[in-house]
Amino acid sequence: MNQGLLYPNLDENRSSGPIRTILDVIVVLLVVAAVIAVAASAPSNTYAYAQLQQIGAVVGTIESGNWLLPRDHGGGLARKPQLYAWLDAPILIATGIYDDFNFRLPTVVATFIAALMVYFLGRRWYDRRTGLMAACLWVTIRHMGKLSYIAVTDMLMTVWIIGAIMCADRLLFHRAPRDKRRRWAIGLWVMMILGAMTKGWGVLNLILVGGMLALAVAVWPGFKALRLAEDSGGGLGLTLRLLGRRWWRAIKATRFGWGILAMVVVLAPVCIGMFIQGGEEFREIIHYEFVSRVTGGGENAPHSSSVPAVVHLMYYALPVSIFMIGALLLTKVRLWFSRRGPICLPLCWMLAVVVPFSLTHGFRPDYLLPCYAPAALMGAWAVGEIVRRGRSGGITTQILRHVFAAVPVVIGILLILLPMIYLFHDYMPGFITKNIKMPSSVPSVTWRVLCGLIALGAVVLALSVRWSLQWRLRRVAAVAVVGMLGIIFIDRHMFTRHARTGDGEKMIAFARDVKGRIGGDEFAVFRAGKLATELYLGRFGAWPEPPGTPDRKRWDVQTLNRSDVRWLVTNDCGLIGLGATEIISQDGNKIEVMKPGDLGVVEVRTAPVISQKWGRAYLIRLRRPIRVRGKPRATEHESGRQDKW
Repeated sequence: MNQGLLYPNLDENRSSGPIRTILDVIVVLLVVAAVIAVAASAPSNTYAYAQLQQIGAVVGTIESGNWLLPRDHGGGLARKPQLYAWLDAPILIATGIYDDFNFRLPTVVATFIAALMVYFLGRRWYDRRTGLMAACLWVTIRHMGKLSYIAVTDMLMTVWIIGAIMCADRLLFHRAPRDKRRRWAIGLWVMMILGAMTKGWGVLNLILVGGMLALAVAVWPGFKALRLAEDSGGGLGLTLRLLGRRWWRAIKATRFGWGILAMVVVLAPVCIGMFIQGGEEFREIIHYEFVSRVTGGGENAPHSSSVPAVVHLMYYALPVSIFMIGALLLTKVRLWFSRRGPICLPLCWMLAVVVPFSLTHGFRPDYLLPCYAPAALMGAWAVGEIVRRGRSGGITTQILRHVFAAVPVVIGILLILLPMIYLFHDYMPGFITKNIKMPSSVPSVTWRVLCGLIALGAVVLALSVRWSLQWRLRRVAAVAVVGMLGIIFIDRHMFTRHARTGDGEKMIAFARDVKGRIGGDEFAVFRAGKLATELYLGRFGAWPEPPGTPDRKRWDVQTLNRSDVRWLVTNDCGLIGLGATEIISQDGNKIEVMKPGDLGVVEVRTAPVISQKWGRAYLIRLRRPIRVRGKPRATEHESGRQDKW
């Protein structure tokens, strides 16, 4: 093996026994569990982002039995590949529990696995302590408070990308013994196939993983042979020939031909079946996902970002991005892309993610999740390098020591100030209360935690200053990790829009109460936008077709009342869609008001849903005609008969 060519600290890995490894793994798992616990105990955000589409596809898979191309809760075809649904649907079937945790369980498990991968990759590229620090820094990035507990495919995709790079590393850079390389090649293409079934149908992970490997293979060995070449006139030709030989060796080492063949064998039948089953609707989805997101073409193209992707990375990867910048400053520029430098592989990895997404139209910050791992690896190495250089490391080392120490210092100050702002919000100046809003409701346990965070902030502040003066930068980084748990708590429980509005909790409470009232009766949901209560109900009534037309959009009050559906779950926007409105005149002005009473008995179960502007959510018992010999005679209301609640 050619380990040790990159970094001189690998002897520490060999001297570390299994007990140290087990302890490291326990620490990593505990930090991940803490982040997950903070996010899971925060107000629900299931109704936001793309979660309703993903969860709806999972529930649709269960309800319809269609595991190839299910429809989501809105009746549309699933927009992503099926692996998330294949993992989550058996969990819902086995438990029968439709709640936020089970909806997000694939992401939760993926977060634990990804953290361990970062740890072992850090051990291989650097040393044991760097791997441990990188894993802890990675999971306590502020953005991870959201991404580690969300029902979308991003974290699952990140696991397969990290796993693929780990396997490729054993084939190309830190090569495994010859008799073990075949298993690493198999692992590489298993990861690629799983990534293709998670997101992007193989195009996305081939670009990201392939781009990282192509760049690293090209630059990592260096170009000393070219500089020694006497024929300066053929420099470009020699360079191209050298790169071609390197890429060809990498193609053979990774079994690229066999891997692509395996992907085609697995994915082609699935894709053909979906095209046959989905028809034109599925083709429109493919056009949106691949053409509109990249070029911005089409009527419903996603919005483009006005901020460069690298700026998003610096912001959303805080505080790791500060340590990452330190790694760039500690390494000579000529060694950035050299095997003699410590940051070549993670830097190539980051560029392979940031550059492609910078060129796309429909960029979102969540897409950068796969490059948080190399940023954490670079940052953890930079902390260890400051310790290694010590007080004689020069002006750059001296400045970065203060910058790195400032990270937990700022975290400690925020842990003191932010809870105090919320605790004494009514007494704060107007410019503070205007910009920092109080949540709709705060449990008593949250207030107690906020009080505890003030004490934690004082401890973080004192220890970070003390250990910085003693040049114990690893301890300083550890204090930053602990402090970030508090920052994530404040962000998830108090600062986010979901905490401020409490809309997720309103929907959960509504669904819990409605499910008990409906019982086993058939019900329908006339959705408007993203009504999420049906996901928590966990089952769908058969939505009847309007008489004489298959178009669901032509439903109105009259046709709904003539149907066999007994219950309706909807909101104000849904009632408008059904035509349950009237125009009244007030002071000469026409005002449109709701008439849910036209549909039957109404119970209002929630306060207004602020974020989505849906108004109130309703449970409505529909009027049903009383049939005599199969013919409608009168409604229950008209005949004076009313079923009891």
